[in-house]
Amino acid sequence: MTPHEFAACVARQKEDMLSTYFDPESGAAVATQIAAMGLSDGQAKALRTILDGSLTDAFYTLLLGLDGAASIGGLQSDYELRADDGTLLTGGELEGAAWEHFHGDKPE
Repeated sequence: MTPHEFAACVARQKEDMLSTYFDPESGAAVATQIAAMGLSDGQAKALRTILDGSLTDAFYTLLLGLDGAASIGGLQSDYELRADDGTLLTGGELEGAAWEHFHGDKPE
């Protein structure tokens, strides 16, 4: 696995979580809470946009923190994260990959 592939996996996880939150059949606690709110289509769309932004910020910041480019909980440090095959995922390359997957051009 490369830093690019790792960032792609994290971005997919974010999208999967967001989809789960808006699927009342998923059994997720957040989905149950959102369904119980009885939101109109417009309100649900607005909430989805808010949660999408929040999850993007959280996952992107965590990836940058692991790469030493941002703080995690007020502490900025370099971390060494490796794939199963020993490939170094941090060390400067993860930051660019994270930007691409969380803030780069998205397919329409």
